[in-house]
Amino acid sequence: MLVLDAGPNADHAPPFEVDGGRVMPPTEVPARMDAIRHGLARVPATRFEKPSPHGRATAWLHDLDYRAFLRETCDELRRSPADRPLDPLFPSVFPYRAGQTGMSLKGRLGQYCFDTHTPLLPGTFDAALRTVTTAVHAADVVASGIERLVYALGRPPGHHAEKARYGGYSYLNATAHAADRLSNSGPVAVLDIDVHHGNGTQHLFYDRRDVFTVSVHGDPAFLFPHFSGFADETGTGPGLGANLNLPLWLKTDDRTYQPALETALERIARSRPAFLVVAVGYDAHERDPIGGFALTTPYYETVGRTVRQLGLPTVVVQEGGYGLADLSDLAAAFGRGLVG
Repeated sequence: MLVLDAGPNADHAPPFEVDGGRVMPPTEVPARMDAIRHGLARVPATRFEKPSPHGRATAWLHDLDYRAFLRETCDELRRSPADRPLDPLFPSVFPYRAGQTGMSLKGRLGQYCFDTHTPLLPGTFDAALRTVTTAVHAADVVASGIERLVYALGRPPGHHAEKARYGGYSYLNATAHAADRLSNSGPVAVLDIDVHHGNGTQHLFYDRRDVFTVSVHGDPAFLFPHFSGFADETGTGPGLGANLNLPLWLKTDDRTYQPALETALERIARSRPAFLVVAVGYDAHERDPIGGFALTTPYYETVGRTVRQLGLPTVVVQEGGYGLADLSDLAAAFGRGLVG
């Protein structure tokens, strides 16, 4: 297995987050990547490489004005006077009439962000861009036939980022961009096994037939993102029937997760893709601090082995997983299952 390692992206390191009006210790931190890298290094026949340079060409799925907002806001934060503390920017006011847009920075934050725990910092846009270009590089390597299994390791996550909205620690959607890149070479299936529904990936492909999106996640009636990921969301227009959500109850364990995973893979096989993108989150683990499932560490090897049975050229894109004490063992278990 080839791992393209974008590094910890330490220039995006939120000092805190805000949830339900409470200031909380940060959950999505650079140390996540160190732990996952250590675990993947324990997988036999795994080698690490740096991804291609920052400016790798990308056919953007996000709106131009949205990307410009992220880039320009982060640049402005970087230019802040040295005597002014660089506090992270969080939205506080959200539009409540469709079609209305804000002019001030406070208004535009609420226009483009859908939660209160995903901040902007000076290094946020660059970190998110490095993660996307790493995933696109992984897609290029797999599409070329040089490698059949490439793991794109980077942060922040991306699967919650929609066409023009960020949230869920996600700013630019690396999983979606990897799938879009592969779609130039054949039909693609996306399997999202993060405990939280990948609303952004679904949103970006909801009207497309060439990318079949499948997500196994916690029921949004109880888990973030709360308003996306229900079973009746199946696509629209040309994409009708090309989106499958398999929401599961809180405290889902190994025994009850496996049938849903097998259903997901059966539907993927029936769609006859040429490539697979796996959005892997380790936050379905029983000790994840913001999860809600009860999957055990050894079971992640079963997950990897089950996915491997599809026999498809595969790009794995790192998403969630926040229990720092367990991430190394979880990555090692999943990686062993993937490589066999």
